[in-house]
Amino acid sequence: RCIPQIGSGGDNSTAMQFNSSLSKIGASLNRTNSVNSSTMEAGVTAVLASMSGPRETAMNLVEQIHKYRWVIAGCAGIALGISILYTFVLKVAAGPLIYTIMAGVWVLISGSLVILSVKASFISPDQIPGSVSIAGQMPEGVAFGPAETNKGLVIAGAVIMGFCWIAYSIVLCVIIPRVSLALKIIDVASSCLASMPTTLLFPILAWIATMFIYVYFVIVLWYLASAGSWNAEQHRYIWDDDLQRLMVIHFFGTLWAHAFVLAVGNLTIAGAAADWFLTDDKKAMHIPAFASLQRTLRYHMGTAAVGSFLIAVVQIIRWAFRYYMWQLSKANPDSSIVKALSCIGECCLSCLERFLDFINKNAYIQCAIKATSFIPSATAAVQLLLRNCLRVGTLNVVSSIFIFIGKYFIALSTGIIGALWIAATDNGGTLDAGMQNVSNAPVFPVIVIIILAFGIACSFLDVWDMVIDTIFQCYCMDEEYGTGKSPGDMKAAVAENPPSDNDVKAMNCVH
Repeated sequence: RCIPQIGSGGDNSTAMQFNSSLSKIGASLNRTNSVNSSTMEAGVTAVLASMSGPRETAMNLVEQIHKYRWVIAGCAGIALGISILYTFVLKVAAGPLIYTIMAGVWVLISGSLVILSVKASFISPDQIPGSVSIAGQMPEGVAFGPAETNKGLVIAGAVIMGFCWIAYSIVLCVIIPRVSLALKIIDVASSCLASMPTTLLFPILAWIATMFIYVYFVIVLWYLASAGSWNAEQHRYIWDDDLQRLMVIHFFGTLWAHAFVLAVGNLTIAGAAADWFLTDDKKAMHIPAFASLQRTLRYHMGTAAVGSFLIAVVQIIRWAFRYYMWQLSKANPDSSIVKALSCIGECCLSCLERFLDFINKNAYIQCAIKATSFIPSATAAVQLLLRNCLRVGTLNVVSSIFIFIGKYFIALSTGIIGALWIAATDNGGTLDAGMQNVSNAPVFPVIVIIILAFGIACSFLDVWDMVIDTIFQCYCMDEEYGTGKSPGDMKAAVAENPPSDNDVKAMNCVH
């Protein structure tokens, strides 16, 4: 009775034969016990597998994205709003937050050192203040005394943790006097960014330009690859030397163009932040970001081209190194020497690229402030940073902590909001029902929301980081030249944080 009757009209003989065949199959299954549960389970699994292959899975994911497209777009706006709110919160809570983090890390290291020292029998539990006997409070069978099996590891851990505690304590003694200055610079940078909201458009413009660059790269590479000849014996395309050179040049040009777009964006943001810092009447400024973009496109294209060229050269070397290491690993898959050389080479080239990124970033700031070419700007930036190396270290530590926390906070917060939104949408728009059924929200759209929010947070906080570095260099130059351009409370910070004796000696040596 569960077998449907096919065909109510038309060719009834065919339908009757089909239904008769199905009835015979059903009767045969009912009469015999030859079909066991494992066979039925295997049949069901095969049917489900045929219905949910890679193509069907991809179509289902695309359908989910299409279904929740407006939720994803709304979450992108929420991520941007949380990013802006995060910078304003730092204006109020940056000090307590960074001091709490530093103190918390010191307490964790100290506690770990005490526990390892007691376990390694370096100190007696009775010597710990506020504890009569830690060993007596442990459960039966658990003791701090060293066991023969792990005594060496515990002693090594205690020694390493002791060195970490000493190093961290020294670092705290060095950077704490300079944390207040770093917090003041972050405060001013947040005010600067709030006064120039148009700077937030540049990451979007950079994304659009990058998308066009890579679409052009794929199209041209497709045409170049199709110009080769098919080798039927090897079952692959063969390209002559000229085509291979063209592919390499095309790939290098793509890397250079991408780095150039980023360089123009950095120059524009640095120029707008420097204008804001150096202008007395900040309310009279009219869209400084677009004025800075106009100056960059007219006067600083060469600086951007030189800096991006250096980055592209290092990147093409890294890709060539990866290619040759891949070829060696195919010929020697189990060679530990090849694996070690690959790790060492990749690490060295990555460090070189990061170093050039750092030099370029600060050179762009000097170029935006002083309107000099790339080499003089890079030289002036390095000298300025060397004269203020301790301040640079403190500012980088503080800003890196806030940027790290901000990226993951913005991404996770937006992901939670998106999950609740999707769950509420699936439950008739009832927020209470959505909160109760948030575990049933589709996972893939939430993952897309988190990735999108993380990208927005990275773009926004990278702009904020560029503004911080620009304000810092303007502050250092204002301190050295005595121009009195520091806005508001930063004038007091200049007076309260004069250069140290070592900084003065460094100035004299550099000049």
